[in-house]
Amino acid sequence: MPRRGDHIHKRKDGRWEGRYKCGIKKDGTVAYKSVYGKTYLECKNKLNECRINSFSHKKKSAELNFSEVLYSWINANKIRLKGATVSKYQYLINSHIIPELGNNPVSAITSSAINGFLENKLNNGQLNGSGGLSPTYVKSMAIIIEASLKYAVAEGMCLPIKNTIYKPSIPKKELKILTPDVQKKFEKILLREGSEVSLGTIIALHTGMRIGEICALMWDDVDFVNDVIHVRHTIARVDTKDNYQKTKLIIDEPKTISSKRDIPISSVLKPILVTANNEKKSTFVVSEKESFIGTRTFDYRYRQMLKRNNFYSFNFHTIRHTFATRCVEAGVDIKSLSEILGHSNVSTTLNIYVHSSIEIKKSQIEKLYTSA
Repeated sequence: MPRRGDHIHKRKDGRWEGRYKCGIKKDGTVAYKSVYGKTYLECKNKLNECRINSFSHKKKSAELNFSEVLYSWINANKIRLKGATVSKYQYLINSHIIPELGNNPVSAITSSAINGFLENKLNNGQLNGSGGLSPTYVKSMAIIIEASLKYAVAEGMCLPIKNTIYKPSIPKKELKILTPDVQKKFEKILLREGSEVSLGTIIALHTGMRIGEICALMWDDVDFVNDVIHVRHTIARVDTKDNYQKTKLIIDEPKTISSKRDIPISSVLKPILVTANNEKKSTFVVSEKESFIGTRTFDYRYRQMLKRNNFYSFNFHTIRHTFATRCVEAGVDIKSLSEILGHSNVSTTLNIYVHSSIEIKKSQIEKLYTSA
């Protein structure tokens, strides 16, 4: 069997052929060249020499700008990234990274240049000049820059940077949750409202589903026989090539494999869903028309509902936190809770939600003495 490896293979004519990356085409794809030898070793030596010469040539003459690397990286990764993530990354690349770093040769993108760029974005990164950007926002830029440079190194476009890229630390926010008493009052309001938005809010309170998953939920996803909600879709906003409508909403698959999940329907939630299903106006659970409603529309109606009922305003994501906290308080095991919430690993659930209240901590401490 002919030896293969290092992009070298034996041809049908008996010669060995090696391929190496020599640059980037105008369409963003990688350009290749080939060398040939009578033996594997001869071909390998030629290949190594051409790689060194190709890299030196790029440094001396037609070296790539960092903008070309960024475009090549995002094009190469579109196949694995969800539509909303691609739109977000493209916006950050075009609006923030390229205007300041894009025209530099890729060899000039050093760790000090990147860290200076990130610090400037934290202090004065708003495009309108009104102040700095959030650490979360800037961290996304750091992730893009780091990933694109790793891609460039792997594709032979540049050498690795020597020092560390310092991503902004994101301060852990104290989670806002509804107390059990407030939750009961809130649920009474939701049942009295009887609207699609109140139904979606009740579902979130009993399942911990995200707002995009609620808006994309179809009645076909609600399994009344097995008492399970199948989470298979979410709403995503993606870029278009239309000059008049730059973005559009689509139904997309969840961002991660773990976000595709089955959530049990509780005995409290089931009769509410059965009644709503009997009165449904759409194939979508929280829409009054045949198409789905967007997350911004749902959030607006949700806040209007709070205002209409003189209930204090809180973010819809607070409902997800409330559900998870109630599960922790009830003693639901973390592995099961992690799967219900659609987290990629248990540590995410532990880091976010195992912040039990002082009452729970007291009861746990008391177990030391009651068990004796």
